[in-house]
Amino acid sequence: MNPSLIFSNNYRLKSVNYGNYYYYPNVFTETEIAKIHSLGQASPTQKGVVTDSGHVTETRISDVSWIDQKEESYWLYQKISDLVDEANKAMWEFDIYGYHDSLQYTTYYGGGGHYDWHTDVGSMMANRKVSVVLQLTKPEEYEGGNLQLNGGNGVVEAPKDFNTMIIFPSFMLHRVTPVITGTRKSLVTWLAGPNLR
Repeated sequence: MNPSLIFSNNYRLKSVNYGNYYYYPNVFTETEIAKIHSLGQASPTQKGVVTDSGHVTETRISDVSWIDQKEESYWLYQKISDLVDEANKAMWEFDIYGYHDSLQYTTYYGGGGHYDWHTDVGSMMANRKVSVVLQLTKPEEYEGGNLQLNGGNGVVEAPKDFNTMIIFPSFMLHRVTPVITGTRKSLVTWLAGPNLR
């Protein structure tokens, strides 16, 4: 093997921190937030599953519904993809071609609703590059339910503010801590691209 292929600075064009996240405050108007709730509540609800297994487990206790890409939700898909594109260019420069799944409207209930440590990649979703979480509940309306991230340098609390969108690499470890009281709602999705190489 050519030694220059082992140690090369030719491709180190930009310093990238894959253990960091990006966020936007006050993403949507009150009317748009109401539309998101309406879209999420109009779809059938099911128990959240761990994707690779397809089973309900104690790792995840939540309810989910899916907002498919239709005429009435196109504006939402478009806004999210525009913000992800901006964040990705600023942070990671992943090769992204579009959505991996429909938008997931997620509800965690008081008394223990949670999602333990996990990543958003695996055998069934290896092409996920960027994960997105939109906080849909005001923080004073629930206790617990913190989105925590661990990119390798310890646990970080993501912003909990209402109407804040958090964007991070899908391979980053993260969890939602147990909701003690109240109800936490969020919108979750993933943008995907070719296999990492």
